[in-house]
Amino acid sequence: MEGNALVIIGLPAALFIIMVGMGLSLAVGDFRRVAEQPRGVAIGLALQLLAVPALGFAIGGLAGGGIFAVGLVLVAALPGGTTSNLLCYLAKASLALSITLTVLASLITILTLPLYVNLALTTFMGESEALSMPVTRTLITMLVIVVIPVGIGMSIKAAAPAAASRAEPIISAFSIIVLIAIIIGIVIAEWANLPAWLAAAWAPVLALNLSALALGLIIGKWTGLSSADGLTLAIEVGIKNTTLGLTVALSLLGSTELALASAVYGLLMYLSVIALTVYGRHLARGTASMAVGAAR
Repeated sequence: MEGNALVIIGLPAALFIIMVGMGLSLAVGDFRRVAEQPRGVAIGLALQLLAVPALGFAIGGLAGGGIFAVGLVLVAALPGGTTSNLLCYLAKASLALSITLTVLASLITILTLPLYVNLALTTFMGESEALSMPVTRTLITMLVIVVIPVGIGMSIKAAAPAAASRAEPIISAFSIIVLIAIIIGIVIAEWANLPAWLAAAWAPVLALNLSALALGLIIGKWTGLSSADGLTLAIEVGIKNTTLGLTVALSLLGSTELALASAVYGLLMYLSVIALTVYGRHLARGTASMAVGAAR
């Protein structure tokens, strides 16, 4: 798919629109939540930016290294996307914490993502490998397709909140359509290679997803966070902005095989997190029943 205008131009443009949608759900006051929930934010960022990438390296190594392992690290180093906010809302988790983690991780990832990917390329493919992630170009690209559109979305919300509320669900649906379209494009372009790639990909991808979710739940409970905050951590580290991963793999690095982990993860992550969402709603009903009982 290298050289395809749809990938080179269309995918970053679509991601720009998606990130405007994230901005439409934010206000300046959302950033004050960092001060209101410092422990949950600090733990969540440590998981997203340090622990889960480490899982990516470990599972990538166990999977045999190579270009697929680099793609797995790429997925592990991605921030959560706007979908994580929606799932936290549906799961009755902490939406304020979710939004704060999504925004901060998306901004910090601009610096950490190229570092992790280049380290993975060196670790799994050797220093002589010609493929490398251009740090300066990546920083500029991430600034253009992450920071600027989020700022535009926030400005629109501040100026016209009613219009922003109407547009946000439309853009959220658009992000899912984009992901599905990209995956279909990869399937068509790489049909001959797909069976072998999927056979090699599904187990490590699922291992990364489930271990990230478990880590969020365990660390949340171990550090004394509320059940809602712990569930938020699990969803935030389990859901990844795979559209961003596909943009990096296809547009910046021009590698369909590198995009495989992002494509497969983008499908499998919903199955496990939907189970967490059902669990969260059950937990919320139990908490509400206890509160009613105590009031009586």
